[in-house]
Amino acid sequence: MIRIAAALLLASSAVAAEPIDGRGRIAEALYLESGMGDYRGATALYQGVVQAGEAVDAPLRAEACFRMGLAYERLGEADAAEAAYEKLLASFGTTSWAEDGRFRLRSLDEDRKQVTALPVGFDFSDGLDGLYHARNRVHKGRLVHEQADGGGVVAWRTHVVSGEDDIVVVGFGPGLAVRGELELRVQARTFPTHLAFFWVDTNGRRYGTSTVVVRPEEGWRELSLTARDFQDRGSAAGAGFDPQHGVAFLMVQDVTGYSSTDRGDNVVLLDDLTIR
Repeated sequence: MIRIAAALLLASSAVAAEPIDGRGRIAEALYLESGMGDYRGATALYQGVVQAGEAVDAPLRAEACFRMGLAYERLGEADAAEAAYEKLLASFGTTSWAEDGRFRLRSLDEDRKQVTALPVGFDFSDGLDGLYHARNRVHKGRLVHEQADGGGVVAWRTHVVSGEDDIVVVGFGPGLAVRGELELRVQARTFPTHLAFFWVDTNGRRYGTSTVVVRPEEGWRELSLTARDFQDRGSAAGAGFDPQHGVAFLMVQDVTGYSSTDRGDNVVLLDDLTIR
């Protein structure tokens, strides 16, 4: 009996170790997606590749994990997509697919933060709320939630370099009627910060303000901006705020690297943001 059991164990191990055509299964899943619109069936195939273990090379399992996340996104299942990308980073973080996974995780987080109704107010009591760092500026600094003056605030930690800027953003869902009004409390900790505010419409047109300078010695500075303060920066005539195609983003730009001689690490505190 012991010999029989040992033989069966060896046989099952041999079967488990048999190579699996990971590339073929991925190709089949892609056909289900593009040819049949069967994203659910595709996720099952991707899952099989991911769970195949060493029978499939790690780069192929990483690709399957990433494509499984994309398929779940197409199904509208953000939590499942997020789990797939997190699995990708945890198990295959050294592969070339890891950066794509990080990008999609960030995109899902930004989608969750989109403003869906107006007016909206962020007091930052528990976190960053709808505010996030622009993707193409993540190397510049970061946003951190802090306690200050008895309440929660956003600490925007940035590194000022000549001829460079830094940007933080609030995103908007489709169909919102934005009046172009905002209120915000700002404080500069280290040296004066030079800020410009922009409404960016869904076609990429930007309506911006003139530069606002906030100095550390002022403490908290209360800013109140209306639609009249925003001008079309792509128009020679400087046309006023008119988001014909809807607003996609509110953009807060630190232009200190263009507007002053101050350089190095700075911290800008943001609090009580209201948008109408």
